[in-house]
Amino acid sequence: MITARGCAAFITSASLAAVGVVGFASAAQASVLDREQKRCGSALVTAKLESDSQEKEVDVEVYSDRAGERWRVVIKDADGGVLRTVTRTTNRDGEFDFWRSIPGAINDVTVDVRGPSGQRCSVQLQG
Repeated sequence: MITARGCAAFITSASLAAVGVVGFASAAQASVLDREQKRCGSALVTAKLESDSQEKEVDVEVYSDRAGERWRVVIKDADGGVLRTVTRTTNRDGEFDFWRSIPGAINDVTVDVRGPSGQRCSVQLQG
């Protein structure tokens, strides 16, 4: 006998399995060209340069253990292009993730991160 609870559990598990398969397939297409980690005071900064078929993506993650901190992220490419943003650590773990797409022809990227207490990190990524 099929119950509503059993039907809902089956649909939920089937949809989660489908999402996992789609997520795995899309993640397999992008490749990480370069990845660097640095300490910036008590915070950990991770920067990645990823590539898929037509464009590249710069991904910056900061783990600072303090919620509400204001961080400035500047991404510079070899051609002189600059992307700037100011963001805050939003969750209670004190972390944020920032990413931007850049043209696929750009190979070298510099990521500058400045923290609330004057701490500064610079990371070079090569693709």
